[in-house]
Amino acid sequence: MPDLGRRTERWLMYAGPLVLLLALALLHVALLQGALSPAGKALLLGHFGLVLLWQPLVSGGRRLSWAGMLLFGLALAGIGLWLSWGLLLLWGLMLAGVIGGKVFCHPAPRERGFYWLLVVYLVVALNGRVMPELLEGLAEVPAVLPLFANWFALPVLLGAAVLGLPCGGAQAADALDVVGSLIFALVLGGVALGALAFMFVARSDYVWALLQALGSVAGALLLMALVWSPRKGFAGLGLAISRRVLSGGQPFAHWLDEVAELALHEASPEALVRAAMERLAGWPGVQGVFWRCAETEAMTHLGKTSRHVLQLRHGTLEVAVYGQQAFAPTPAWHLDLMLRILAEFHAARLQAQRLQALSFLRAVHETGARSTHELKNLLQSLDALCFAVLDDGGRNPAGVQALLQGQLPEVRRRLDETLQRIRRPREEDLQPRPALGWWQALQARHAEAVLRYQQAGPLAAAALPAALFDCVADNLLRNALEKSGAPAVQVRLVAGEQGCSLSVEDDGAAIETERAASLLLRPLASDTGLGIGLYQAGRLAESAGYVLRLEENRAGCVRFCLSPRG
Repeated sequence: MPDLGRRTERWLMYAGPLVLLLALALLHVALLQGALSPAGKALLLGHFGLVLLWQPLVSGGRRLSWAGMLLFGLALAGIGLWLSWGLLLLWGLMLAGVIGGKVFCHPAPRERGFYWLLVVYLVVALNGRVMPELLEGLAEVPAVLPLFANWFALPVLLGAAVLGLPCGGAQAADALDVVGSLIFALVLGGVALGALAFMFVARSDYVWALLQALGSVAGALLLMALVWSPRKGFAGLGLAISRRVLSGGQPFAHWLDEVAELALHEASPEALVRAAMERLAGWPGVQGVFWRCAETEAMTHLGKTSRHVLQLRHGTLEVAVYGQQAFAPTPAWHLDLMLRILAEFHAARLQAQRLQALSFLRAVHETGARSTHELKNLLQSLDALCFAVLDDGGRNPAGVQALLQGQLPEVRRRLDETLQRIRRPREEDLQPRPALGWWQALQARHAEAVLRYQQAGPLAAAALPAALFDCVADNLLRNALEKSGAPAVQVRLVAGEQGCSLSVEDDGAAIETERAASLLLRPLASDTGLGIGLYQAGRLAESAGYVLRLEENRAGCVRFCLSPRG
């Protein structure tokens, strides 16, 4: 049985237009036979059954309960007992409204034409057959009008049959514009009532009164169309009505503008939520607002409570809105949407705070790591001096004294810069110094190592950020000297128009491809240290307007270069 119900529903999806056409054909035959006669009532029962199979409001495969079947039976009995031309007029108006609502759901001209023809038939049938029967004895109706309605239906229904063959489908079966259906029904009802009004007020005959009603309704619709669409200097009535319907009479758009403005100026998430809740508490019908954020344990409140409460929770924001009366579905949906948007702003502000804290911690960690690495280099320099003094054994006190006098001032200067950076990080750490003096100090600092030095350009007139070049040179030289095989290391300083460039090259083994790709982008594991020296040197170079890159990487030539950006 369930499979049969599903097959029936699937068949109705595709054969729905033909079922509707057959229902209207039965209605037309019932009108010809006489709707209130026994044969006419039997035909109308068949018409109602086909319309129920076609209608898009309830699924055709739905199983009816015993209560539903009882109500359905009572409705059929009532139709058989109390059917009248007035009830038939109301039924025709409702059916025309439903069919008219289908017009807006079909963009294809062929399908729209099918439903338009059916609406035209119902209009002619209601005004040419049903209304004259309803007015029998009250007004004189020309005999040609029912005759015209009888014969007019044949070409209209035949044309609809031709257009209706390709219509239907699973998607089109349930499509219905409810607002369009109501508008159709109201317009047709207005035409019928207008015709009655012109008949009894202006003492017109039925045909002339019907024409006057059609003209009046058409003029009103034309005027509505003119003021509905936007014109020059006029936004259109449609925009105002759409805003009214969407906002439900509440200051919805104004509240969203205020929250967006608050999100730009309020520094903390708590202040943003509180300011938004203060504006929400001033809404019409809102007595109080209670809320709790992720940062607070207790509920914060404004206003007073009532027995009508709307509980909402989005993300880390929990809100209770108390109203003077129960919230209707539309205001409740608006409040839910508003608080969802506020929760997104609140989450964005929390994320900004976390990112700010992480940025601060990252700056602290980078400064500490850079200073730690600098202290490590200084300790290694002091260790080399101590080794030189102890290894001499008093054989050459003059040489030892000269070595200490040459190295200790430079070590003291770098130690003082490192301590100043720890106490108070400043941009003066990267202030330029004479390039020639730095170059000579570098050679003196690494006098015990076997290095080849080359220089080019006017070093005497050039300047460079000493702290940056010290950090990069110490890292590159130590990494090169610690390679196995005691490679030859060459250091080159070039003074150009944009600034000084430093390169350190060795003839050892090439760096692995995967390691070289991430060498300056993130800290890497190292056998001789923490693996963050080159990473910190690269970040320091970036902050100073320089670029540290691996310029050459092959066996016998591994060259790093520090140069001005651009």
